[in-house]
Amino acid sequence: MRIKPYEPGEGAQLNAIFCSAILRTARRGYSEQQVRVWAAQAADAHEYDERAADGRLLLVAVDEQNKPIAYADLEPDGHIDHLFCHPDAGRKGVASALYDELELAAVAWKLQRLYVEASEIARPFFARKGFTLIRRNDFDLEGTPIHHYVMEKLLY
Repeated sequence: MRIKPYEPGEGAQLNAIFCSAILRTARRGYSEQQVRVWAAQAADAHEYDERAADGRLLLVAVDEQNKPIAYADLEPDGHIDHLFCHPDAGRKGVASALYDELELAAVAWKLQRLYVEASEIARPFFARKGFTLIRRNDFDLEGTPIHHYVMEKLLY
């Protein structure tokens, strides 16, 4: 596995990772209805090109065949918007390696903190990375109650 910057045109592969992660992994912490509604929020493939051009860092982890297996992004204000790993690549250190690269970039950018809205599944991961819980955020997504956790990590 290696980590590289996003390349234009990889959006469809990242979208597939997003959907697979939600449809297969998120079931451990969310209902079937919540998973379906969340997965329906997937970006169009071209939106990843737009994300990569808006000032954020968008990194992709690829396997030995150069196939994307996970991705993560860091916005200039320290917000980690996405960190998704294909379920077949889970529990192998891929997400951890991606996160570590984001944190290195945040330090290089001289950011004071990182923050995230972590899912039920991602909350323990971010806690292991030193994030503290700020609050649980309950909201409706397309009329379906769902939640995530606002978490932050102070860097200095």
